[in-house]
Amino acid sequence: MKGEFWRIKFPAILGQRDVWIAILAVTTIFAFALNYYGLVRGVSVVTPHLFYLPIVIAGYWFPRRGIVFTVIVAMTYFAMVYLMTYPDIDSITSATARFYVLVAIGLIVASLSSNLKEQEDRYHGIFDYSEAGVFLVRYNPEEMLIEEVNDRGADILGYRTSELTGRSLHEIWHSREEYDRFIRLISREGTITDFESSLLTKRNDTIIVLISAGRLPEKMMVFTIVDITERKNTEEALKESKERYQGLYNNAQVGLVRSRIEDGKVLEANDHMAMMFGYRNSREFIENFSFSHNCVDEGTRDEMISRLVKDTTVSNFEARFRRRDGSIIWTRFWARIFPRKGYLEGVYTDVTEEKISAQALGESEERYRGLVQNIPDYVLVFSLDRIIFANPATASAVGKSIEELSNASVYDFIAPEYWEIVRKNTLKTMNGEPVEPYEIEIRVPEMPKRIAIMNTTLLRYQEQRVILAVLTDITDQKQVEEALTASKDQYRATIDAMSDGIYLLDHNLHLILINSIFGRWLKAGGVTGDVIGRRIDEVLPSLKEKIVEEFRHVFSTGRIQISNDEIHIKNKRFIFETRKIPVFEDGKVVRVVTIMRNITRQKQIEEEKRVAYEQIEKNIEQFAILGDHIRNPMQVIVGLADLEGGSINEKIQHQAREIDRTISQLDRGWIESEKIREFVKKYYGIGK
Repeated sequence: MKGEFWRIKFPAILGQRDVWIAILAVTTIFAFALNYYGLVRGVSVVTPHLFYLPIVIAGYWFPRRGIVFTVIVAMTYFAMVYLMTYPDIDSITSATARFYVLVAIGLIVASLSSNLKEQEDRYHGIFDYSEAGVFLVRYNPEEMLIEEVNDRGADILGYRTSELTGRSLHEIWHSREEYDRFIRLISREGTITDFESSLLTKRNDTIIVLISAGRLPEKMMVFTIVDITERKNTEEALKESKERYQGLYNNAQVGLVRSRIEDGKVLEANDHMAMMFGYRNSREFIENFSFSHNCVDEGTRDEMISRLVKDTTVSNFEARFRRRDGSIIWTRFWARIFPRKGYLEGVYTDVTEEKISAQALGESEERYRGLVQNIPDYVLVFSLDRIIFANPATASAVGKSIEELSNASVYDFIAPEYWEIVRKNTLKTMNGEPVEPYEIEIRVPEMPKRIAIMNTTLLRYQEQRVILAVLTDITDQKQVEEALTASKDQYRATIDAMSDGIYLLDHNLHLILINSIFGRWLKAGGVTGDVIGRRIDEVLPSLKEKIVEEFRHVFSTGRIQISNDEIHIKNKRFIFETRKIPVFEDGKVVRVVTIMRNITRQKQIEEEKRVAYEQIEKNIEQFAILGDHIRNPMQVIVGLADLEGGSINEKIQHQAREIDRTISQLDRGWIESEKIREFVKKYYGIGK
């Protein structure tokens, strides 16, 4: 503490004006007292030199008033010598000489002090009013002590100047490493400029400062700080802002570009702008692209420039340009002109797809309008029950004009029995619920009634929620369906009335249709349940291999297949003549109609005929042999009768002739039977 007092506190005390006024008063009184004592004792050679001290002090600390003070002190001393030594001429002469010496010393010291004070005032002006914090530090590499600090320096650190005086410099440093680096630099270089470091405030906050320092004589160092915390924060914010801007600029999903007003040469652009025009990156785009050379429509750029000159900015300006590959790009952009700088800045978006879509939409709307106007279906747009729009087909169907339908109720043209279902489905549609197409009847006086399928959907039309209804007229279809149903019933009745069994197969040999007689046959054969959808070889397993092969032959060749099939039902034998007839669609066999005729009785009759024929043949052969067998004995009898003679002979001869006549008749019958047999064999196929 003692060393600190003499190094720091004591010089500070001596730097105060009030202290020096007191010292001045004490030394002046002391000098006058000793000189008075010396004059009394007759010693006046040494004591006058004591006046040098107050004169020097007055001249140094109070240059202007110091001269007056010196003159007063010199005259007082002269008067005191004159009064006390008169008429000693030597003493008075010596006092006069000392008077001039004292005044001269006072003048010289005051003059020198005045210049020094002026320089000191300048120094203090800089020191006290500098925007930088200024510290005077006692230079000692082991420990730097602050001897003086200006108000700004103390204010930067949040202290009063007196609180910083005597502190070690490292106490206000945030990082010991930075402090050591500062000491090494100032020790090696002697001066430091723009050394950036962090200091601690009284509140222990960290501030960033820019330090300049220089070593002074007598182991002193001047140390200045400038608070750049806000600047650093601003720079950091600016850096972040710049990075964000650069990130936004480079990653923006719009084209950003700066171009020369004179010729449209690109000066700066982001990558999105480059890629929009078919370039790999902004560098290629800047090197090769010019708006004036790649503008498709002549005069567009001139129009834009004239509007910019007039209004400074343009918005939603559209223009077409050529890409790198020669294709056309539609752009919509915002631009601003900077005439003094000679460039334009623009924000571009690619609206090519939008333009194509708009063109396609226009064409689509035109086609839709033409479709709605010419479509045979009835198209209605209505809200609640009031018609907003109707197409010509609707007007024609109800015998009204389109103007007459406008604002009319839809229920005026719907049969009353369908009103409730229309209301319910309309409410569902308005609530966003799905509604399946449903059937209604259009009924208007003096117009034929029409049946239509109504399909509705919710949409916005003329800024309101409405229902779009498309009605497909099915009147003719219904009539055809009714006729088809009647025809189908007749067809079904016809095939059910036939005595032949009929069934229809698809390509997979599944039964599609059977008539009643075939069903009865299957039931009689023990087949139960519904056979529709089952394979025929499952229904008739006894014909599995044969039937499958024949049907595949019909499907592959498209030719009618006729065969006789033998089926056993409950131990009874049945024979059917089966005709497999292909059904064609688009030149391909898709189904096969099979007609089965029961020829069991016919086959039985043929068998009976065959047996009878064979018996007839046997009988004819026996008759022919029997004639010969009869004639031979008759010849013997006639010969014996001739030998006997007499009346008996005549009777025998007569009976023999009768027998011969009968045998001749049998021969003629046999011949006729032979002809009949050949006829039957030839024309009826019996006996072949």
